[in-house]
Amino acid sequence: MTAPSPRQVLYAAVAGCFLVTVAVLVVGAAVTGLVPAWWTGLTGGGLALVALWSAYNWQRTGPVLLGSIGTFVIWTIGTLIVAT
Repeated sequence: MTAPSPRQVLYAAVAGCFLVTVAVLVVGAAVTGLVPAWWTGLTGGGLALVALWSAYNWQRTGPVLLGSIGTFVIWTIGTLIVAT
């Protein structure tokens, strides 16, 4: 196993920040009553799966960044659709 490059560490940190941001947004939307409970559960579960997968595969920077940014985009579009 080779040591991770600084770029891999940076990209993993950026992806992690996107996931933390989505987690804060999911909780914030639920607390304020902006979205229904089923949407919060669905996005929370999806976020947990992406976070677990990313934690195990953090050196694969492309898929990890795609997953974290994709989670943000899906949450944003879905929330705009289901917002009450």
